[in-house]
Amino acid sequence: MKNALGSETFFTPLVVDASTNSIQVGIPKNEGWSHIESMERPALEGLFLATSDVLNKIGRKLSEVDALFFCQGPGSTLGLRISAAFVKTILWESNGQVPIYSYNALDLASRMLERPPLHLQAPFRKGWRFVRFQNGDSAIGTKEIHESEEALSHFPESYHMPDPRGNAEAVDSSRMLTYDLSRSKGLLDLELVALQVESPEVYSPAPPSFKKWKSERDPAGEENPVRSP
Repeated sequence: MKNALGSETFFTPLVVDASTNSIQVGIPKNEGWSHIESMERPALEGLFLATSDVLNKIGRKLSEVDALFFCQGPGSTLGLRISAAFVKTILWESNGQVPIYSYNALDLASRMLERPPLHLQAPFRKGWRFVRFQNGDSAIGTKEIHESEEALSHFPESYHMPDPRGNAEAVDSSRMLTYDLSRSKGLLDLELVALQVESPEVYSPAPPSFKKWKSERDPAGEENPVRSP
């Protein structure tokens, strides 16, 4: 399998995605998937079982994995951290010989629709949401963090990724995206959104900070919140 990120031909590329409550592990091919395993289990158990099952289905061994695609998030913090440790273990057992490619779930999710949406949102911490903005024809979008109320009111046409914590927000159910690896085109999509990294790192940027300022027009001295850069 040719990889647009380089000139390698992959024999057994492995995708590890624990960004949602459903652990997904798969073997991508040029325009699809050889096999995908998806299971709702605790992250550590699910990763080992799904990886074992997917490799058994195609008659390969873990030692034959020659490329790792890791979902950095956003999503389940615990699942992402455990999957990062899982990928590091495979990397250690290969003596660092297996290349690692990291992708953002928002970017891959945008490929799961007929055409990438202008705005795609995902839950962040309580009271905050990620908003992905489509950059022309680029497969990697711009990500910003907005207060939930602001994100939902300013970008009402957004599609939305599910909240792994099950928190309820006023999201239009018809705009909810099903995050399923089988809806992507395997390596054809992954090679557009993934970047090679030395080590898997969880995507967890800090939310915007706020500072108080006193308006010159406010003689009462009431303070107003202002977002700092």
